[in-house]
Amino acid sequence: MGFNIYIFIIAVIIVGLYFYMNKNKEKKYEEKRYDLIVIFKEEKYTDIRNNESLNQLANWSYYSKKGFRGFCLQTKEELEETIIQELALEKDDFEVINGNPELYVPS
Repeated sequence: MGFNIYIFIIAVIIVGLYFYMNKNKEKKYEEKRYDLIVIFKEEKYTDIRNNESLNQLANWSYYSKKGFRGFCLQTKEELEETIIQELALEKDDFEVINGNPELYVPS
């Protein structure tokens, strides 16, 4: 009887470790997202939510009169290059900044 209890306890520990290790493995493969804010100069304002390629990178939210905020699959620098290519804009036509929960962007 005592031997069966030890086998049962060992089996429970092994199954628990298996599920714990697989749960951690899934977290390693989650896509990293960057909190980014895109602000356009007034004359170059573009609703990036209408661009299919940019919509695939993030779920953009209207953030100010001239900007959008989203958790993006690209870094700040990569997103800048993508916006230049997709919207045919110059680097001086917009600004990408890293988001911060305490950050306020005036309208």
